[in-house]
Amino acid sequence: MQGSLAAYLFRRLGLLVLTVLVVPSLSFTMFALVQGDVGGPLGLLRELGAYLTATFVRLDLGGEVFNTATYRRTRGALEVVAEGLAPDVQLVFGAVLFGVLAGMAAGTVMGVAARSLHGRALAVATAFILSAPVYWLGFVALILFSPGFGSLLHVPFLSGVGGYRPFTDDPLGWLHSMWLPCVIAGAPLAAACARMAAATLRTVLGDDALRTARAKGATEGRVMRRHAVPLAAPPVIALVGVNMNLLVTNVALMEAVFNIPGSFRFIERALVNRDVDLAQALVVEATVLIVLANFLADAVHAWIDPRAR
Repeated sequence: MQGSLAAYLFRRLGLLVLTVLVVPSLSFTMFALVQGDVGGPLGLLRELGAYLTATFVRLDLGGEVFNTATYRRTRGALEVVAEGLAPDVQLVFGAVLFGVLAGMAAGTVMGVAARSLHGRALAVATAFILSAPVYWLGFVALILFSPGFGSLLHVPFLSGVGGYRPFTDDPLGWLHSMWLPCVIAGAPLAAACARMAAATLRTVLGDDALRTARAKGATEGRVMRRHAVPLAAPPVIALVGVNMNLLVTNVALMEAVFNIPGSFRFIERALVNRDVDLAQALVVEATVLIVLANFLADAVHAWIDPRAR
């Protein structure tokens, strides 16, 4: 089994590395065509080869880029990405963690007790979250929790969205500033995971393994924890990988709404200023994050469900 898992992961890793090369190549070609100075197909190929070599061999993401405060070119694209990488990764990880845990918990209730008051309320909540724009949810959360917007709901410690604090400097301050953006960014993923988990649970509740466990005297709670939820987990894990591109987009929106110093908050400024180097650097970062998250999701999926290999 270990050999087959290793072979599967090796194949997936090869495809993901190819993705890391293809996506920035497509965006580079698009920007070059829009600028209109590609010098014909051969010229475009030469420029693309030089770009890929500089990016992935020399780790040169471009020259100086616009400083969003002074509107002058003062920093390189690699420096901008490096400075904002930690908040980006923290937001992505926090959003995924919340999305999976909250989605599985809500999906279990929706699958087991779909006609109960809790099940119906969660079904309505997931439908609302999936249909509501994420940036709108962020603004509503600011109005509810942030003192700067009136803080309609005052919850000790959790209320108030403070300025970003690095985790290594102030863990509690970091949690204070990051919990709400992570929840809002991960809410659509949680809603999607809840629906997937609920649908899967409804199909596995009559599985032979569950009937056997009940016949042996296992409690319903133990049957759910040891058998039903593990059977429902693989589709949910697969759904996480599929939704990573949307989640990274949500992270970029949360950085703008909550003023978190991640690098994705520069996307709009890079496009407005036609700062191709910075835009390409952000494409590379987003692609790498999505690819790594997909690889981890594939690895977990293949580990818990051998049929996925």
